[in-house]
Amino acid sequence: MAKVEYSPMALEDLKDIRDYILSNFGDNVAKRILKKITSDIRRLEQYPVLGVDLGKIIDVPTEYRYIFSEKNYVFYHLEFDKIRIVRVLSEQQDYIKQLFGINSESEKEN
Repeated sequence: MAKVEYSPMALEDLKDIRDYILSNFGDNVAKRILKKITSDIRRLEQYPVLGVDLGKIIDVPTEYRYIFSEKNYVFYHLEFDKIRIVRVLSEQQDYIKQLFGINSESEKEN
């Protein structure tokens, strides 16, 4: 069974998500949402290819896969016997820019 490992950026993302929810919706909601996100991530230990291949969505070859949990995209890739959680980004964030450092098409037009 593969083990989940978080990148420093993913841990920072989770902290930011928690802080945002905590300040806007309170402790109970923050705990519930973080518990759901981490539970969904742990499911990857049993089903590592559960997520969608990002390359099929953006039409560019990449090792990233993602799952969607509580209005957040959890981006990860498989490394031998582990699942590396790379980023946890809100559905409102530009994940192309966050993951690859490039602007999306809609941002280029503005």
